[in-house]
Formats: sequence, structure tokens, C-alpha cells
Amino acid sequence: MSYLVVFLLFITIGFGVYLNISEQLSIDRSKIPEKVESSKGFQKWITNVKNKGFEIEADEFTLIEENEVYNTKWIKVFSLDEPGRKEELNQTLQEHQDIKKVVFSPSDREFIDYRAEDRFYLAPNEARLYGQREDKILDARILDCSIRANCYFDRAYFLDNDVFVISEISRTIDKKDEMAVECLPKEECQYSFKLHVIDLINNKRFVYESTPFNVVLNDVLLEL
Repeated sequence: MSYLVVFLLFITIGFGVYLNISEQLSIDRSKIPEKVESSKGFQKWITNVKNKGFEIEADEFTLIEENEVYNTKWIKVFSLDEPGRKEELNQTLQEHQDIKKVVFSPSDREFIDYRAEDRFYLAPNEARLYGQREDKILDARILDCSIRANCYFDRAYFLDNDVFVISEISRTIDKKDEMAVECLPKEECQYSFKLHVIDLINNKRFVYESTPFNVVLNDVLLEL
């Protein structure tokens, strides 16, 4: 009888592992993750763009890029134990409170600054992540976008302290294509929305792109 019990237990555990693996494999990684789509930040964002006249649905976004987040050229890391660093951290966090297009993490110890203007060492097409992660202070140009593509970061929001999303509107051209035909923001061009899902724990950035549309960027920027 004991052998039968062990055998049945083995079969049960094996079947459970099989179901778990099958469930993971069945997840369509080419689409926006459920964690993003169901978040308050995404729902507010997509409702806003729909209200502005964009015909856009969550299931129209597809994965176009996956890469690592951290770039040693773009990141500075300091120890909280260094003299004056704690005071610098607290001052910087305080200075960025209540600024439009600066959003804070749930812990209030990190922020994303995605303002479309020159700031310190940042250009208008660059987003900054700053704040405390464990016993370190992180200061990073966490994301940039293509000026040739008339790019503009229109929203950012945290899902938790380790994962956040930055949305971008830009032309549907390869940002590395130096031969792409110029199209000014005052002209009608083909654009798309891109969602940058950034996972700091796993050092991953996933980029999802919407179906394209034609629009005059200058006509919609003030509405986003």
C-alpha cells in the first residue's frame, strides 16, 4: 500500500509541475503583460488617449524589442554611507515633489523625470530615474528616444517599486535609419505609441508598439 501511495503522490506532483509549465508556456509574451494592462496607470493612460480621439486598444500592442536596462555610460551609483549622500538624496527627492511629468514610486524614494526639456545633464528626449535602491543611490538616464522620429514621452507610472512604464509617441521609423525622410511635427506623419516596460529587478526593458496612425504631432501634444 505504501508503494501505491508514493506512486500516486509522485504522479500528482508531476502533473502539477506539468500544468504549471504548460500555463507559463501558454502566456503570450508578444502582448502587453496582464500586470501592465490591468494597472491603474495604464487604464488612465489609454482612457485619456481614447478621449483625445485615438482609436487604440490594448491588444493591438505587440512586443518589438527586449533588452537590458542598465548601461554603464548612463548610470551613476553612490553608497548611502558616503558623507553627504543621504542629505543629497533627501534634498533631490524634495526638490522634485509636485512637478508635472515627475512621478514617484510607491515608496516615495524613487522618481522618474520625463519632462520634455533640458534638465541638468538630460536632453528633452531622455528620461531620468533617480532614488534609493537598498543601500545605494541610483541616478540614471534610464531611457532615450529618437529625435529624428519626433519622439515625445507622454506618461510614466510605477506598477510597484521595481517595475514602471513610460509611454512614448513617435514616428514609425527605425531610430537608427539615417536615411529616413524627415517629417516635421507640424506635418502629418505616421506615428505609433510605444510602451517601455522596465523591470529593474531583472534588468529588462520590454518595448510594445501600437498599430500605426497618421497625425500632426503639434496638434495633439498639448492634449496628451
